[in-house]
Amino acid sequence: MEPTVNKSLLFDHFAGKTTPMQRRLIEEWLRLDRSREQYYQWLVDWEHRSPQYLPDAEAALFDYIHYMQEHPVEPSSDPMVPVEKPGRATTSGRRNWLLAASLFLSVGLLGWLGKSQLLYKTYQTGYNETRSLQLEDGTQVAMNANSSLRVPRFGFGSTTREVFLAGEANFAVTHTIDNQRFVVRGENDLEIVVLGTEFTVNSRPRGSKVVLNKGKVKLRFLEGEAKREVTMQPGDLVTVDPGGKARVRKTASPQNHAAWAAHRFVFEGTNLRELSYLFEDNYGLKIKIEEEELQQLTLYGSFQAQSAEELLEALTDAANLRYTQSNDTITITYKE
Repeated sequence: MEPTVNKSLLFDHFAGKTTPMQRRLIEEWLRLDRSREQYYQWLVDWEHRSPQYLPDAEAALFDYIHYMQEHPVEPSSDPMVPVEKPGRATTSGRRNWLLAASLFLSVGLLGWLGKSQLLYKTYQTGYNETRSLQLEDGTQVAMNANSSLRVPRFGFGSTTREVFLAGEANFAVTHTIDNQRFVVRGENDLEIVVLGTEFTVNSRPRGSKVVLNKGKVKLRFLEGEAKREVTMQPGDLVTVDPGGKARVRKTASPQNHAAWAAHRFVFEGTNLRELSYLFEDNYGLKIKIEEEELQQLTLYGSFQAQSAEELLEALTDAANLRYTQSNDTITITYKE
């Protein structure tokens, strides 16, 4: 019987938490040719989730280039290398030292940046900020507030276009002539595999939501230790909790789930408890609702807002509620 190794066991192995028996099992599993590619894929995933140090790669590279511009190495016009005299540094010696130092600095810089920082570029948005960008394959991405998207710095590979999302974004994926897959990896081992389609992903630590506007996608995720897969059709809305429990339902207007890109918020039976997640994720504000009955109050309608204050004003006026704010905490109550 062939040995089997799951992702959780390898993560423990990378962190140095496996037993001798588990390490022997991994060694036997690695003897299988098909296991090696999976091993390195999970290794990259673990490094992404467990960084030892996250330097400012862009700033370091800029500083290095600036230093080299301020300290240029002049080429020698004399092809002959002079003999150095004891106790005296020649021009050639200084030049060789500078070249060696430059090479050492370059190699050290690459090691310092780390593989993830070198190979990937990260786009980020702050609270109350959205951003639109186009990937090198033509795919259009609209990022919601408090989100990050990690993409290959030097372009996609020859077989798969893969990005990493933490937060919420809407994707309009460009179809390629060779049917190259597009993969979005999110929180809690969520993986969205598509060809050419338009969909919205909300991937947060508390769970994930995927809404398909058009096209076809496959969701892959872990339910405990078991791998699960859901194939979505247009209009499907799938939620996956941190434990891997998935729920599929239909939505009549999937485009409404990406209305935030135009600073519009559409509520179709959203209760105030769910609304608190929106304010926490998008604006960094905590919603306090002490009355249990009020937590279940549902909201319907479309609201245009450029800020958290505008959205709160519109929602509380529509629902006949009031709110007070203390620092980053919003308390919602019934109007007296």
